[in-house]
Amino acid sequence: MGTAKTPVLWTTGAPGAGKSTTAWGLYTRLVEAGGSVAYVDIDQLGLIGPPPGGGDAAHAIKAANLLRVLEILTARGAAQLVVSGVVDPAKPYIEGLDFDLTLIRLTCDRDELRSRFLGRGSPAAALPDLFAVADVYDHADFGEAMDTTGRRPEQTVEALFHRCAVDAGTVRPPAPMPPLPGPVTVVTGPTAVGKSTAAFSALRDLWERGIPVAYVDLAQLGFVHPGPDPALEAANLSAVWHGYREAGAKRLIVVAREFRPEHRRVFEDVTVVHLDADDTTLTERVGRRAEGESALLAGDELRGVPPGVRDRVAARAVAEAAGMRASGGDRVVLDTSGQEPAETAAALLAVMAQ
Repeated sequence: MGTAKTPVLWTTGAPGAGKSTTAWGLYTRLVEAGGSVAYVDIDQLGLIGPPPGGGDAAHAIKAANLLRVLEILTARGAAQLVVSGVVDPAKPYIEGLDFDLTLIRLTCDRDELRSRFLGRGSPAAALPDLFAVADVYDHADFGEAMDTTGRRPEQTVEALFHRCAVDAGTVRPPAPMPPLPGPVTVVTGPTAVGKSTAAFSALRDLWERGIPVAYVDLAQLGFVHPGPDPALEAANLSAVWHGYREAGAKRLIVVAREFRPEHRRVFEDVTVVHLDADDTTLTERVGRRAEGESALLAGDELRGVPPGVRDRVAARAVAEAAGMRASGGDRVVLDTSGQEPAETAAALLAVMAQ
């Protein structure tokens, strides 16, 4: 009698169809129900550049990294895996995917898609491209179509929740992996200091110079319950960097609020750059994050929150910064107080050039 395959529920569709919101809602519902579950955004697994010359190459990189990560999560004991992100309509399934896969293709009518797309701050000039992508998905013959027109996100989540496995499971530690070569630059710092903004700006600068560099937001590799689990984050980080190296990346930029010993052991050659800021700057940046200044990612705790929550997060960020200053360690410290993002990115690039 064969071993049951781990269930994977994957939501895909055009931008604005609700794939990420739905998948994150499913993940949080399963966590609240006590399930052993992990969430992965496949679009976080293909951040390598200069961007590949064709869509097929980009999808192949993401698919290969996703398979590596799902295998680690399954070995860890996850009873349900939730995935979101774009797939190649011409080749939507991962070859050799040894999982019980349910692929949900979310759609909605054009008026609502337009409203959702513009409502999250996307430019109106991109609407023709959006509708072209939506047409491809609407006419594709893969997965299971689900129309989200007129549905609130929680209704879509509810419709899919009962198709997921709610099982406490058994947590197993990930297998140790040998350290991988670099160079690797890790950007750390307190909440809202500007890690992702500076690191991604530096990444794009290196891409424009034709330097093959990959990028990882460590938080996006750690959505697992029970958790958090630094050892699992380290295993996923190692797997993704291995995939990026195979795809031609020569160096890696990692963003992490904290870079623990488990993470450091992934690499042979790593430089930690710690971003600091004074209390006033941190408080201002928390406010800008809450107002939607930065890209919306899974797990964002600030987008659109009321003033009381902003104040609590700002106080926590100030306390984090003070604790991190006192901790010391082998790192380069950049004081970003009062700086614009471009100034911080330039300082980060100068460190990377040394």
